[in-house]
Amino acid sequence: MALKIYSTEVIIQVVIDLSSIRSAAGMTQVQLADALGTTQGQISRIERQSDMLLSTLSAYLSALGVDAQIVVEVGEQTMTYDLTGRKRAR
Repeated sequence: MALKIYSTEVIIQVVIDLSSIRSAAGMTQVQLADALGTTQGQISRIERQSDMLLSTLSAYLSALGVDAQIVVEVGEQTMTYDLTGRKRAR
């Protein structure tokens, strides 16, 4: 049984913001596709997806040169996981 941490709305919001993150990083879909060794069409599909693997999100963000972490809170314990390999997780 898979554990879903985020609601569908949160996942969709993250995906919607991917194009904004890419634009803020100063890259076009074509430039990002070249950096990832894929096509512009595939980048467009990624940006429209309503769900994706963390490995896909990690590769996308790493190619943009951004830092990203996942923060999980369980009770009073907080765990931070580095998603892009650019910044040390605490």
